[in-house]
Amino acid sequence: MTILSIRDLKVNYATQDGTVQAVDGVSLDLEEGQHLGLIGESGCGKTTLLKAIVQVLPRNGEIVSGEIKFQGMDLLKLPPAEMRQLRWREIATIPQASMDSLNPVQRVGSQLTKLLRVRGGYHKKAARKRAVDLFDMVGLDTERLMHYPHEFSGGMKQRAVIAMALALEPSLLIADEPVTALDVIVQHQILEVLRQLERELNLTVMLITHDISVVAQVCDSVSVMYAGRIVEEARSEPFFTSPAHPYSLGLQQAFPNLARPRDVLVSIEGYPPDLREPPSGCRFAERCPFVQDDCHETDPQLEAVGDGRLAACLRSSEMDSLRIQAEDPTLWQNVEVAQYPHPKPLPHKEGGASVAETNGGTAASASPSLPVGEGAGGWGDESSDILLEMNDVSKQFKIGGGLSGLLRGDKEQTVYAVNNISFTLRRGESLGLAGESGCGKSTTGKLLVKLLDASQGSIVFDGDDLSAVDDRELLGFRSRVQLMFQNPFEALNPRFTLYRSLTEPLIIHGWKDESERLQRVVETLDRVNLRPAEVFLDKYPHQLSGGQLQRVVLARALVLHPDFLVADEPVSMLDVSVRAGILNTTRRLARELGLATVYISHDLSLLQYTCDRIAIMYLGEIVEIGPSNEVINNPQHPYTQALIAAVPVPDPTMENPPLRIREGVPRPTEQFIGCPFAQRCPEAMEACLEIRPPVIGDERGHQAQCHLYGEHRESPPLNRDAELAR
Repeated sequence: MTILSIRDLKVNYATQDGTVQAVDGVSLDLEEGQHLGLIGESGCGKTTLLKAIVQVLPRNGEIVSGEIKFQGMDLLKLPPAEMRQLRWREIATIPQASMDSLNPVQRVGSQLTKLLRVRGGYHKKAARKRAVDLFDMVGLDTERLMHYPHEFSGGMKQRAVIAMALALEPSLLIADEPVTALDVIVQHQILEVLRQLERELNLTVMLITHDISVVAQVCDSVSVMYAGRIVEEARSEPFFTSPAHPYSLGLQQAFPNLARPRDVLVSIEGYPPDLREPPSGCRFAERCPFVQDDCHETDPQLEAVGDGRLAACLRSSEMDSLRIQAEDPTLWQNVEVAQYPHPKPLPHKEGGASVAETNGGTAASASPSLPVGEGAGGWGDESSDILLEMNDVSKQFKIGGGLSGLLRGDKEQTVYAVNNISFTLRRGESLGLAGESGCGKSTTGKLLVKLLDASQGSIVFDGDDLSAVDDRELLGFRSRVQLMFQNPFEALNPRFTLYRSLTEPLIIHGWKDESERLQRVVETLDRVNLRPAEVFLDKYPHQLSGGQLQRVVLARALVLHPDFLVADEPVSMLDVSVRAGILNTTRRLARELGLATVYISHDLSLLQYTCDRIAIMYLGEIVEIGPSNEVINNPQHPYTQALIAAVPVPDPTMENPPLRIREGVPRPTEQFIGCPFAQRCPEAMEACLEIRPPVIGDERGHQAQCHLYGEHRESPPLNRDAELAR
């Protein structure tokens, strides 16, 4: 039975620059009990389609034509009052920013019972009982009903929002990026909840995401959107084994795969077309490696390309041979696209020489051998000597106490954020720090760049102990060490042009000549593949896409030619194809320029692709470290094994194994006599609770802090089955 039927839907947005055709002729059917994954890049129209279905478009949005039928009712003809009755009762949504969807000044239980009473007509006592049942259903402790949102972790907030969406037993659940920005353990747990609910409640689900691995694990069918249109529809297995559209091919090859890693990820060059003036031919033609002359002139329509499969491509009959060609990543790199269709820029001049003047009358990119300004650092050498050492470094923070704590009855507590970690980093080497949220990764990164001072231990950079550097030496250190922030949208001053943002570090470090500053900025933008550089100099951050912004953040980190870069979740906010481009760029620059890097991420598939070594952190400690392939393919610590098991694989035939790990990380205000992971470990022994595990390693530098490394067993295992079941 068809529960949702969309026909030729068109949605426009009115903007100052013209009308954007955000959804253009989309037709879609969703059967009862079907689990559909809707994938595509940001801006392709996925969220607009969701908002059109539930009639919550912003004021400048308008449904121009088409029909949306839900259980036979035309939603576009329903009065607003009847549409309000359908929301929550029949069609429920999990919004994209679900972590911000709870009222911060109301208890979560109060918000849930209010929904049940106002929308569901429950009496007070019945609403309370239903709220308890819902929290049990999504795996939340019912005592949490009395807590405020700030007392919930990210995963717990997500579960609470899922409970609210299911409160009135809707027929259709639409989830918009439900696991974005969650670490892999929490993501795995949320996906398990969704899978269980799908089975138990026979839910019909539309999952909107850019993460194809999540779709592979949860959905039985896939629709691909590009530039406001559906370009492919298929069941999950044939879609992932033999995609029928070049865009689908690119998305799959851009995604890192922990089970079958690629030497090079595909970055789909260019950007989707401007939907104010869509092209007359294929909308993917400018970025397609298989484009032909007809593609620019003929607009392909969705056509059957097999049993139950549809694709909108003029060359769909040739896809068997095209898929083989697409395995070569250079095919995608050689696509000639008009990446930045802007008017010809004027010569840039801000108190100094123009781009044309500094480049001998042309706008070509600067030579790598530029004059070096005062205070600028070098790229480092290619020797294998140690650049950085962390020796038994710890960091504690004090929380609570004071007058406010006295009034609330809270005692001062110590947060043990980083505990006795040690490692070395050689010039040109890349190290990945992985672990759940709150494990101390970002604190470690801030210690490395001296945004925080260590409470104990020492950090030695190029022979100098950072605890002993004075203000003058600190300025020189800052020129050699840079931090790349997680959110590109918040990392740049919105009131500064990109030129001003990029020249600010140069000015601080003594670059007095305007022409040299301009030349260095142009060179650096060129290095990070923002070409032609002069197009970007006078732009503001809001005028760039997320991928372009992240490249600007990378350019700002590299403009001083540092020796060492800390990248804190540098691609977690980006689309899969854009992410591949950023990863390829940073890996290439690190190799070419001898740049030592520390990548911070919860995604081991990304670290496997970018890093020489990986260190696994848990509660502020490094529990395993070694060469990337060794850590991924031969994990020795139970926590590492859990992290690897939690990473979804973009293959529906490979289901993630269940996590043999208890939920909930212990508070970092506790110190443990034995192993800090013992409370969650399925293999824990009596010794794990009482004796600090030794650090054991092999000749390849693969080390783990665990009593169970290899055959190392000293006491019988604890009976943890009952606890794990809870």
